Amino acid sequence: MSTKPKTSDRGTIAALRGGNLVRAALDQVNDGGLESLTMRRLAERLGTHLPTIYRLYADKDALLDDMAESILASALASRDPDATEWSARARRLATGLRSALLAQRDGARIVGGNYAAKRNNLSFVDTLVGCMRDARLPGETALWSASTVFCFVLGEALEQQGAGGDEVGVLLDAVSMGGFHHLSASPVQHLFDFDARFDFGLELILGGVRRYTA
Repeated sequence: MSTKPKTSDRGTIAALRGGNLVRAALDQVNDGGLESLTMRRLAERLGTHLPTIYRLYADKDALLDDMAESILASALASRDPDATEWSARARRLATGLRSALLAQRDGARIVGGNYAAKRNNLSFVDTLVGCMRDARLPGETALWSASTVFCFVLGEALEQQGAGGDEVGVLLDAVSMGGFHHLSASPVQHLFDFDARFDFGLELILGGVRRYTA
């Protein structure tokens, strides 16, 4: 039996190219979480046949790679090419990545599981490495520093997107049970002030780069 697409299928495939299928997949995750995304549900959402989806993506992992590319495209849009100071550009990239991850449900999980050597992925990391090279870090150290920033942003976004319910109350109750001397002496509820802890952590990393280069 021939597997050549029918004329009507070709039109459907053409319509799904250009990001339409990826956008639908991201919308599906926004509606039901990453676990809700299946190729069959995506076909139903788009009103097309399952084989049509598989003609564009061999499997779900390949689709997730392009979903990550879409999120990273939004992060790249935050670049400030006019900023001359390396730390200002690195800070802008990091905050732009965080915003892009948090704007998409399970965005950190989608991007964090993406290791495809695709354009937006490589462009984002390349730009971040360039910031570290402008800070006068040598090649390997610049690469590791960029990776540290990238992984920090991913980890913080993953923590924030995983939080839910009365986690502050649960944490305070657990600490009050005793045996956690350092936590009980700290404003432990501030662990859930995600904006403040992100700003602190990012400045800690950038400050470390400055001291390293000094």
